[in-house]
Amino acid sequence: MEKRILSVFLFVFSVVFPLLHASSGNLIVNGTRGSSLFWLCHHTFNEPFQPDKCSIFWQGYKGSDIVLHVYKNGQEEFHHQHESFQNRTTIFLDQLPLGNFSLIIEKLMLQDDEIAVKVIFISEGKPAKKLCQTTLYVAARFQEPKIEINQAENTATCSTKGGYPKPELKWTSEDGRILKLRKLPVIKKENDGTYSVISTVNITGLNNVTCEIYNPTSKETLRMSHNESVTPPVDPKATGTIISIIIIIIIMTIIIIIIIIIIIIIIIIIIIMTIILFAVVITLKARCPLPWNVPAQRTQPTGGASAEREAS
Repeated sequence: MEKRILSVFLFVFSVVFPLLHASSGNLIVNGTRGSSLFWLCHHTFNEPFQPDKCSIFWQGYKGSDIVLHVYKNGQEEFHHQHESFQNRTTIFLDQLPLGNFSLIIEKLMLQDDEIAVKVIFISEGKPAKKLCQTTLYVAARFQEPKIEINQAENTATCSTKGGYPKPELKWTSEDGRILKLRKLPVIKKENDGTYSVISTVNITGLNNVTCEIYNPTSKETLRMSHNESVTPPVDPKATGTIISIIIIIIIMTIIIIIIIIIIIIIIIIIIIMTIILFAVVITLKARCPLPWNVPAQRTQPTGGASAEREAS
């Protein structure tokens, strides 16, 4: 059902806009890696379409001829199809008599980039016709750029990867001025065919900088900005002085704490000794009363004294 709806859409589009793929032109079509490409092609017949008396080749060229798809003697033929396009192409059989030679290429790969695609229509007893000559370009989206700030050197570094083809990179200031690069960006092709890019710019005196990555195939621009104020570089000597002061403060603090602990211990010892001395004094006092605390004893009068008192 979906294929039928799509075939109707493609046919209507090709009828309404037949000049988009005129046989004399060489157009450009862009696709994205991993997605499907709907390559539109329409041809107007001068006489009725005879499936058993014609051959249709969807032909590509990239250094050598590449067969994308074949329709011959009224049916599809896969014997001559290039291995890289096996199970990846679809035509609309019910629309061929109406001149709809559109082709679906599924799961685009980077290897499909810059393939010149065309339809070769051969009718029995007539010369071959080359239709809808188009160059296919494939793009892969770059990852979001990252910006790292080196305050010691007062520079900003922008990096991204995973995209295709080679990007165009530029730096701009907050007022839109393009910054000059002292060194060209480092662009490296990875093992999977994609590109990584690294670029560094001096940001002395700048508060805001923006890194822009432009993909020339997909026409997509990725931007990443650094909006924090750039602080001046730190003097290593000043840093050493600050560290020394911090160490001295820490040592002095430790010494003061030790002194306080010693004083507290001394005070505790004095208190304990005082308590012990006080307890000893109380104990001795209880066992051996002092002389001035002993009560005086009364003496009994002698016999003579009593007699004298009686005589008196």
